Amino acid sequence: MSGTSSTAVRAIGPILGALMLAATGCAKSGGDPFAVTPNTAPASAPSGNPGAAGAPVTTSAPPNRTPEQAQALATSIALTPEDWGTGFVKQSTYEFAGKTWTDYAADCTQQTVPLAPSIIGQWVRQVQLPDAAQPNTLSSGSTSTIVHKDARGAHDQVQNAHQVKDRCPTRTYTDGTQAKDTPGAAQPVFPEADEVFAEEGTMNLKSGGIPYVYVVVTVRKEAVAMSAYFSAPGADRLPDVRTRTVQAARLMLDRLLRA
Repeated sequence: MSGTSSTAVRAIGPILGALMLAATGCAKSGGDPFAVTPNTAPASAPSGNPGAAGAPVTTSAPPNRTPEQAQALATSIALTPEDWGTGFVKQSTYEFAGKTWTDYAADCTQQTVPLAPSIIGQWVRQVQLPDAAQPNTLSSGSTSTIVHKDARGAHDQVQNAHQVKDRCPTRTYTDGTQAKDTPGAAQPVFPEADEVFAEEGTMNLKSGGIPYVYVVVTVRKEAVAMSAYFSAPGADRLPDVRTRTVQAARLMLDRLLRA
């Protein structure tokens, strides 16, 4: 696999790292302790469904995009609080495009590496859903759009996410939080997409407390890879988490198809 050595397994883009930490945790003093701090200052906003690891790359050529066009596309697709629905608000770190992303060492601990050279545009937005009945907890979501130079780069991003899931079913982040994958996640069907990949699992805080359930849905269309993430406290929230994540991914794909 491109970008993978015997000592590290690459998670292309923030699918398995930044998105999870962006969108998980219990609120303390009104904030999200797991919100991502971008690795660079926030930038100004300028066919079938083969989800299996061996899915072929579509041969249709994507539009030739300049970096400016790619960035504008990415910022137009990532979701705002209003897109998520009633009650959602911005996280303290709301939107950004970074210069690094998450990598996992041989022991599946979090690292950071430079962005892949195939990327010409990206944007992340982070939201949260406070619970008035439980002010010390919150549900959180993130959406990420990554525009590559060509379909091969976006395909590699999705397939590397497959490999990370298989290689590191339990991942440890720099603050000690652990994400544990649940095998056999339901795979949504988006007929217009070239690839779809869904993951789900539990997030356990180093400090203990109730585990959070999470779902990540990644969709690729030609040279664009989009990921939606949602997390909430308690195993009983999993059906709601699934629904919200799939709906978010569906909205992102619809926006790309209309672009």
